Order: sequence, then C-alpha cells, then structure tokens
Amino acid sequence: MQSAKGRKFLTNRRAILALGIAALGASLGVLAAEHPTPAKPTPKPGTTKPPATRPPVQRARLPKRLAADFRTHIETRLPHLRPSFEAAGRDTGLNWRMLAALGYQESRWRPAAVSPRGAQGVMMLMSLTATKMGVKNVFSPDENIMAGSRYLLHMKERIPKRIRDPDRTLLAMAAYNIGIGHLEDARIITQMRKKNPDVWADVRANLPRLSDPVWYKRVKRGYANGRETAQFVERVSQFAAILESSVPDTVVARD
Repeated sequence: MQSAKGRKFLTNRRAILALGIAALGASLGVLAAEHPTPAKPTPKPGTTKPPATRPPVQRARLPKRLAADFRTHIETRLPHLRPSFEAAGRDTGLNWRMLAALGYQESRWRPAAVSPRGAQGVMMLMSLTATKMGVKNVFSPDENIMAGSRYLLHMKERIPKRIRDPDRTLLAMAAYNIGIGHLEDARIITQMRKKNPDVWADVRANLPRLSDPVWYKRVKRGYANGRETAQFVERVSQFAAILESSVPDTVVARD
C-alpha cells in the first residue's frame, strides 16, 4: 500500500504532465495560426472536380544531323522559296511556316527533286495529283507549292467538320502522305480499339497497325506503311515549330 508521501508525489507528476501537454497544445495552435495550411480551391457550384486538360504533346527530338541541316537550309534554301510559301498561305488560309515545313519534309526544299515512286518538286506531287490541281510545270516552285498547299487544304476539308485544330490539320497532313482512304482505315482501327478516332494522338498510335495483317485485313484498303506516316507528321510538326521560333515575319522598311 502506497504511503501518503508517495501518493502526493504521483499526483504532482500527473499535474506537471498535464500542464506540459496543455502548453504543447497551445504552442501548436500558435504555429498553425502563423502558418496556416493552404485551403483547397472551392469547386464551382454544380461541379465535382476541375475540368480535365489535355497533357502537352511530347515529341522526340530531331536527330542532330537533321536539325543542323535544317537550320543551314533555312538560311540557304528557304529565302528563295519563302515568297511562294507565303503566297500559298494567303491563298489557302494555312500557316505558311507549316506549309514550308511540309515542303522540307517532302523534298528538303529542292524544286527539282524526284522520288523513287515518281513524286516531283518541292511538295512531291504525284502526276495524277499535279494534273488534278492544274499544274503545268511541276518543277516550278510557285506552281508546285501552290498545288501542294491546295491539296493539303482539300484533305483538311475531307476531315469531319466536328474535329477541331490542331487535330484536324495533323490528320490532314497524314492524309496528304498516306491517302484519305488509309487514314480512314487507321481511324476505324482506332475506334475498334476503344480509342478516339478524332484525336491525332490516338490515331497516330494506331497507324502502324496498317502494316499488321491482324489489323489491315479487317479494313477496306488493306496494307499501308502507317509507321512512316506517323513519323512524317511528327517531322513536319518539329520543322514547323523551329520555323515558328526562329524565322521572323518580314519587316517592311518605311521611307
């Protein structure tokens, strides 16, 4: 049995401990008041979460040699062709730098270029396309660039109106390269795989399946090199981004 002295000592210890806890609680309260936790934003009435935003497109870098050649050709080749690209941009309403990027991917801005498959000129027009677009001299930069730009606009007009830019223009560039029919097949495959056929990123991921018999046998137009088309659009986008950042608008000197 504890003595009276022992009980008194124990009571004192408990009292001191209680006071210490109370003091600690007060100190924490002061700190919380001085450094309050940031309040979470209050959602607007009728909403349960903030609207989703599309993540930025992550592009691979251009190979160093290709990037170096492109910057050199901006100085040496583009000045001769820029008026033609700007005129085509005004005619079609398309961004002239994007048209120039497309021309570079096609021919490296060489008016006399000819591909192994018979495409010709800056925009690499096939004979049938050049004829349809009214080209008389396929090696004339003015005619070739204008025709290629109008053909790209024609592809864009065939993309469903509900699709907005930039997806619509990117899909049009894919159609310029692979044909509108094969692009439609890629969009069908995209839909088969429960992805969005109206979003370029989803279609891009499924374009390579056009060379896979498991998939191309299930669509109307069969085999196509979709992987090449995906890279084609990627390169054009990269070249266009460089032109946007490094080629200023022409400054007209005043008298």
